[in-house]
Amino acid sequence: MPQFAIDLPTLLAMTVIGSVVMAAGLVLVGHERRREGLGLWAAALVLQSLAYVLLALRGRVPDAVSIVVANGLLSSVFACLLAAVCQFHRRPMPWAWLLGPVGATLALFLAFIQNYEMRLVLAGVIYPVQLAMVLWTLRRFPSPGRGAMLVVAGIVLQMAVLVVRAAAALTGAMPLNGLLEGNWLQHATFLSTFISVQASSFGFIFMARDRADETNRRMAARDPLTGVANRRATIDALARDMSRAIRTREPLSLMMVDIDHFKRINDGLGHLVGDQVLCSVVDAMGERLRAQDMIGRYGGEEFLVLLPDTPLHGARQLAIALCRAVEQSRFEIGGHTVPVTLSIGVFGGRIEEDDSWDMLIAAADRAMYEAKRSGRNRVAVAGDLRGVVPLSALHDNPETLPPPDR
Repeated sequence: MPQFAIDLPTLLAMTVIGSVVMAAGLVLVGHERRREGLGLWAAALVLQSLAYVLLALRGRVPDAVSIVVANGLLSSVFACLLAAVCQFHRRPMPWAWLLGPVGATLALFLAFIQNYEMRLVLAGVIYPVQLAMVLWTLRRFPSPGRGAMLVVAGIVLQMAVLVVRAAAALTGAMPLNGLLEGNWLQHATFLSTFISVQASSFGFIFMARDRADETNRRMAARDPLTGVANRRATIDALARDMSRAIRTREPLSLMMVDIDHFKRINDGLGHLVGDQVLCSVVDAMGERLRAQDMIGRYGGEEFLVLLPDTPLHGARQLAIALCRAVEQSRFEIGGHTVPVTLSIGVFGGRIEEDDSWDMLIAAADRAMYEAKRSGRNRVAVAGDLRGVVPLSALHDNPETLPPPDR
């Protein structure tokens, strides 16, 4: 029989200690993010450690404990891994897939408590099926970053060893002289388990970290009140859209939107009502934009609306529609009916190589102020300030609207 540098009890002890240490690390890392599934993953590692301790006590405790209970705990380990992944992805718990295999493991291992070969086969069927459910869930709900790749690698390694053990038992290639009797397959089992625990657990931690990083990036680009892009993210998007428009020679339009007399709302009804007005106006505008359009809060009660691949006449038409929609909304906020109107400046057309994002914003901003000077609740077009459009005129002469396509 070949000699191995590390005996099985040492490998078993390494696996147990490694699992406990990793579980402690997961608890510390996930203390503030329990809904990420880190607590369930840590519970799986603790159960695995306990299961291996019971397996190592074979012959010193009743077989019902060292065989049936120990393997029931191992099945619970894989159930906890599935639960952790479901919790990470905010999915409902598949209770049948969580509890069913555990119950089947307890019943079958009790029935074959004296048949070591059959128990190896059962372990090579039930546990890989449970792990396959974890892989299926990871594939169905992809995660940001590369942490999931480590989780998958660890799980696939564990599945492969379990299947090989079952096949070896069926073909007679597996020595049936006990769990801690030295042979190459037992060494491979415990060594792969140790590697699998480390790889998959680190991968799950990376998944949680990658999600937190993604959330932080998203929050850094969002206005915390209205949920739309903040000033920096809006300017970045405008610069990107300008580069694309120059390259493709497609038109690009921009609106500067200002809520009329917003200071009166804040002073008369309070800042909380003012905040709700901002959110309501954003919602009203968002309902009328395309998926590729973008609203960004430029500052205070001013918003930029980016309209890729939109000519000037289409942007003007949309601006008029936005003014009309907000004017007719009559927002009910805090027990008050709050009339709200908009003044919108529009710039649009072909973008040239020497244009810059601040030039576009300045042009739309000048037009917006012309709309306010002309009486508010209207649209002004940059470069054509004689074309200021009051909504009252549109109510009387709707045929003055631009063509419907944009």
